[in-house]
Amino acid sequence: MQVIAKLEGVLTRALLLILVGLVFMEVVLRSIGYPTTWSVGIAQLLFIWLIFIGANQALRNDNHVGVDLITEMLPKKVQQYIEFVMYLIIALFLLGMIVYGSMMVYLNTGRIISGTSVGYYFITLSMPVGGLLMLMTTIQKLQVMTVGLKSKERTPKDMKVIGQELKVE
Repeated sequence: MQVIAKLEGVLTRALLLILVGLVFMEVVLRSIGYPTTWSVGIAQLLFIWLIFIGANQALRNDNHVGVDLITEMLPKKVQQYIEFVMYLIIALFLLGMIVYGSMMVYLNTGRIISGTSVGYYFITLSMPVGGLLMLMTTIQKLQVMTVGLKSKERTPKDMKVIGQELKVE
């Protein structure tokens, strides 16, 4: 699974670089009177893939925004159970995202990105693929937390999933 994490890092950097270059190119071409018809659609495609792959990286590294004002006042064991339930809810949401995202892919098979011959389903495909990546990460976090709930010394914050491998700090 560490290979997936490294591949995601390379892919997000490449997507961001291409996206910025594409938008910059379009701005320059538009300013001199030669706008393209395809750049907006391709930028949308790159951006949505960047969002979902980046969301998985943020989930893996616990970089999503969270409000823990109340939970920090609770005992560590209660915090562990709350976090475990939270990840179960996330897993259920991601399952729904995969199912409904797959239906969206199917519904968009005949549509194309404006100004191109690229199928719009490449944009909607990011939803079930991103959901699957995040579900894999969530399941791994649940496995790590199960170990933490059984252990008296460790808390979920002590155990990180680095590159999809368990690292105990």
